[in-house]
Amino acid sequence: MRKATSLVILLATLALVFAACGGSDSGSAPSEQPKVAAGSVAVVGTQQITQAEFDAVYNYAIKQGVASGQTAPEKGSAEETTLKQQVMQSLVQNAEIAQEATAKKIKVDPKKVDEDLKAFKLQCCEDNPAKYQKYLKEQGLTEAELTAQFELRQQAEGLFDDVTKGVKVTAEEAQKQFDKDEKTKYTTTQARKVAHILVDVAPKGKGTAADCTKAAKVLKEVQANPKDWKALVKKYSADPGSKDTGGEYDITDDENWDADFRMGAFGLADTGDITDPPVQSQFGCHIIKALGPITPATVKAFDEIKQQIIDELTLAKKDEVATKWFEGVQKSYESKTTFAKGYSMPPAQTTSTATTTG
Repeated sequence: MRKATSLVILLATLALVFAACGGSDSGSAPSEQPKVAAGSVAVVGTQQITQAEFDAVYNYAIKQGVASGQTAPEKGSAEETTLKQQVMQSLVQNAEIAQEATAKKIKVDPKKVDEDLKAFKLQCCEDNPAKYQKYLKEQGLTEAELTAQFELRQQAEGLFDDVTKGVKVTAEEAQKQFDKDEKTKYTTTQARKVAHILVDVAPKGKGTAADCTKAAKVLKEVQANPKDWKALVKKYSADPGSKDTGGEYDITDDENWDADFRMGAFGLADTGDITDPPVQSQFGCHIIKALGPITPATVKAFDEIKQQIIDELTLAKKDEVATKWFEGVQKSYESKTTFAKGYSMPPAQTTSTATTTG
């Protein structure tokens, strides 16, 4: 079962790539506001966040942004300040995770780290050493930094398991959720495979009598040449999404489809039947052909999906518990976090206003 928790989501931040690679551990909790060491930009509990570590993450963030088509923030701009604050927030959160994992004696399995690294190499670089080295160079990464990523992920998952180990969901809770969602989530509407020719003359994109006058003429041609259906679709249909595929759609009897179109499609008695007269909708006038029978609406039985619901509710409960726990962790670090002058987290989540010169 997946663990899409607040802790694991933190690991998707840019700082993850570099977390646990820099900083230092004094070996004991500080008794007063900790001091930022020379060469560092912040201290979180017993861990220093070095200038080099911060710069590496910040530069990586810019590189990734540029690669995705964004413009690098100008020096001194509000955008630069925001990005730096986000990078700092990620580094602080990851430092908190690492220290909490250590405090709870959550160990990293080197074999699992190796497996994750091998899977990553296969995914990114087809397990080709040359491609892998090229990738690292282009991203400005080292294998040690990637290894740290997988180690921190294990720690976060270990924390998640530890703080949520008592979460349970009963069959009664699952039944209650099923009853609530039965009509919206566990009931499928009737469905059918159809094809259509959309006739849309001026004004375009609006159903008018003129559309249906033209559609009636096209319908006669369809009835006279039933084997030429796909050719006639290509010739006359104004629907760009289906005119090159015979006008075919798998439709469902819900609000995803125009109500008039649905009424015409599901009103056809047998496979091969064609709407006569054509059906006017908000888009134009349709000649609709049934390509298959109607698949009836169904309701899933509770026993069939009971375990699925329990799993979903369990995950949601665990997420909530983990989120509240980590909020408490962050609050507990407020008095144990100091930033060098010029560095901070986003305003709404700033851990400490105290600063020193780094």
